[in-house]
Amino acid sequence: MILNNKMVILMKEGKRQARLSGNNVLVSSVSEIEKMDLPAFFSYDEHKYKGNRFLWSEPGRTLTFVGLGSVLTLTASNATTRYEEINDAWTAIATEAIIDHNISGYVGPILFGGFSFDPNIAQTEKWGDFAHTSFAVPQFMVTEYEGKTWLTMNAWISPDEDEVEQQLLSIDVAKYAYEAVEREVLLSVMKEEIAPSDWMSAVGNAASSIRNGELEKVVLARAITLEANEPFHAEEVVRSLLMDQLDTYVFAIDKQCSCFVGATPERLIKRQGDQFQTLSLAGSIARGATTSEDERLGSFLSQDVKNLHEHELAVHMIKDAMLDLCENVEAPNAPIIRKLKDIQHLATPITGLAKPDVTLLQAVEALHPTPALGGMPRQAALEAIRTLEHMDRGWYAAPIGWLNTELEGEFAAAIRSALLKDRCAYLFAGCGIVGDSDPLSEYHETALKFKPMLTALQASE
Repeated sequence: MILNNKMVILMKEGKRQARLSGNNVLVSSVSEIEKMDLPAFFSYDEHKYKGNRFLWSEPGRTLTFVGLGSVLTLTASNATTRYEEINDAWTAIATEAIIDHNISGYVGPILFGGFSFDPNIAQTEKWGDFAHTSFAVPQFMVTEYEGKTWLTMNAWISPDEDEVEQQLLSIDVAKYAYEAVEREVLLSVMKEEIAPSDWMSAVGNAASSIRNGELEKVVLARAITLEANEPFHAEEVVRSLLMDQLDTYVFAIDKQCSCFVGATPERLIKRQGDQFQTLSLAGSIARGATTSEDERLGSFLSQDVKNLHEHELAVHMIKDAMLDLCENVEAPNAPIIRKLKDIQHLATPITGLAKPDVTLLQAVEALHPTPALGGMPRQAALEAIRTLEHMDRGWYAAPIGWLNTELEGEFAAAIRSALLKDRCAYLFAGCGIVGDSDPLSEYHETALKFKPMLTALQASE
């Protein structure tokens, strides 16, 4: 049982500071602990923490966060100013925070959450647990980074707090010391396609609009539904994704009655110090069954006019946005092939040094949605999505991620994802439509993009 005596001292200091300033103060204490079974920790005391949990893991598993509970939450009152509202609120909190560590930017209080894809779309019941903007600082957070593991404990101290020691947190982490776990497959799952002919008709209409010069590109997404005989368990879905989708960002955001989970390959923006790093990821093809077939498919992708055109549109828009945000923007002249387990993409990394006073959330707002997620021009593409897609994307393809108290952090685009609601899972996938897009080919491309989550949900059965 972790009972951190440092936390008592810090909370008393927090009470003193809160009374002087008249504002709540965030207090945080960090302890190094043994390596843990992180998916199992995600489900620790589930009846208590369900609805207030998150998991985030970088490609290669170099950095993983698991958070339980929440000591504070941040939302936005206005969809138009939502990025600015979160940035300003977190900046004020971070400036006054009392933290007992000097280890790295990956321990201590982390603000984690995200935004909906399009706050101007009417929210459906399916996404009722997810506001258009929602962030939280957890009570407990385990960080695994470069072979070490830390537990962060947070508290939110108000000026009128009487006995801060009553807030002292405890959690039993010893029972989650790492060990391999094997689980038996039990569920039976049925899959339902949602109006595929209507979606292909929408693709045809979009391609026609592009040929007529109304826009350059639009990304159209579709959904499928899985229904099981027992509830899906986020812990097992996450466990499968962490193992099988090693080169992706694995995430899980748990709300009261649903959990949004996925394995996205697409970084939106990362800030470390003054450096911004982003990625253009557009243009896709399957992996080959053999090495020679895989290389043949990759070679075709790197020379295919339709995919190269789609990719170049995304690169130009992202570079233009980065030039407004950064100095010394750099990008290679040609895309590389990024190979994932089930699919390979054209990818162009783009970097730059942040201009003075440019924040991470300003960069998120400037880049979202990229042409790989929305289209070009942005507003025309968003209008086309609203007209043609007939679907509330919710947080699908939206920015999710984290910030530390130095206002560094990282956001990814929440694609290759599913919304779990008891015995139902709603899976989402999209593809970029240009003038010569073929509806049936685009349908098959989305089917390929469903595969990572279908595999994880079958594994979780």
